[in-house]
Amino acid sequence: MKVLIVKTSSMGDIIHTLPALTDAGKNISFDWVVEENFAEIPRWHPFVNKVIPVAIRRWRKNIFTKKNVERIF
Repeated sequence: MKVLIVKTSSMGDIIHTLPALTDAGKNISFDWVVEENFAEIPRWHPFVNKVIPVAIRRWRKNIFTKKNVERIF
């Protein structure tokens, strides 16, 4: 079975999720979507196969910049 975890931010939540992966068992493979600044943390767990970093915080800061608004309209 494959599971995709989407927990992008909140370093504490990411760290506290790691023991749950161990409890889930070895027959499940996990991929994880996480904020780019925290991408190293899920890699600590042996059951995490792929980490997909995203830049949501950076994107949110710049969402209403002139350059991004011009792209939308």
